[in-house]
Amino acid sequence: MDIKQYMGSKIKEYRKVMKLTTQELGDLSDTSQSTISQIERGNRSIHVESLTKICNALGVTLNDVLPINASQEKTDASYTPEISQLTNLISSLSSDEVRLLTDILLKVNRLPQADRESLKSLLNSLMNNRL
Repeated sequence: MDIKQYMGSKIKEYRKVMKLTTQELGDLSDTSQSTISQIERGNRSIHVESLTKICNALGVTLNDVLPINASQEKTDASYTPEISQLTNLISSLSSDEVRLLTDILLKVNRLPQADRESLKSLLNSLMNNRL
């Protein structure tokens, strides 16, 4: 797989995690939908400025979409695109916001499974309405 295909597949992977369409990612990154599609298919080179805008819209870093050497691969078996995005988003928060988010996550983690599922449904519903 060449670098364009690799980066395109990573961008698509992160876009899907965020449940965005190519049009929505294009709007968020000031890039056309057709350009996003071409990039994801590995049919188009991408300028650093555009790549930076796309990464910012996805909440990831350039390192998350660039190929890495085998010696630099993440060895943590729990590493996923979702964890990478969450880590990047958390790093942009203030200390107070991180504490608040931690408190929320701890409380959610203590909920019975049925309540967690109800909360998940509510949050998904809110996210689908794009509040």
